[in-house]
Amino acid sequence: MNNTVDYESFFSLIEIEENEKESAVEFINYRGLNEHIELATFLSSFISVRKPTYKEVATSFRYDKRLRRILFKYIGVLEEYFRSFLCNSFSSPHDFGIVTSNSLFDYCNESLFSKIVSIVWSLNSETKTALFEGKNILKKNLDALVKLRNVISHNRTLVNYRDFKEVNLTNGEVGNSLLINLKNLHALLPHKFADSFVKEINTASRRGERKRKNQTEWSLVSFIIVRL
Repeated sequence: MNNTVDYESFFSLIEIEENEKESAVEFINYRGLNEHIELATFLSSFISVRKPTYKEVATSFRYDKRLRRILFKYIGVLEEYFRSFLCNSFSSPHDFGIVTSNSLFDYCNESLFSKIVSIVWSLNSETKTALFEGKNILKKNLDALVKLRNVISHNRTLVNYRDFKEVNLTNGEVGNSLLINLKNLHALLPHKFADSFVKEINTASRRGERKRKNQTEWSLVSFIIVRL
């Protein structure tokens, strides 16, 4: 097996100073050459007069990691809310036509998020209205949330990911971008968490300080920033 990493294939796509190459090599070995090439190519598609800088690529990865942490936190909030609502409102998995010897609490705790979402969707209209605080929720929007969770769980880079599921928002917006998927999560969250989610997403682009050796100065390109 050939273990040689072709770092130059990445360096040729960006503007990089000689003193930045040690940092780049460290993070390529940590994050992967293909991930770096794909992100550099993505940034290049928005910049016509020059190549993206290494600082811009590195900062994009840092910003993306912030977004993933925020989303994982709030999808977790929603997942816990769904489970607690089901366990507080029903007494047995048999209430949903599920044959199991487990208690409802154990069944919900052991089930994947996609299964919990499936049970939620099977609820009658009145119960769903109570769960979603009167909001009109579409099945496809719940499916899009499951997809978003899976992408985050597999640590995929979000800012250049293009295979999210389509969402239909109540304001008429339709699409499968990262931004519209964040708006969908915001719409699904219990009201008490919605404002803090917006605040955390909107401040994720703030200038960051170097916290580890070989980390570059913060240089975030505006076109990948998402705001709610």
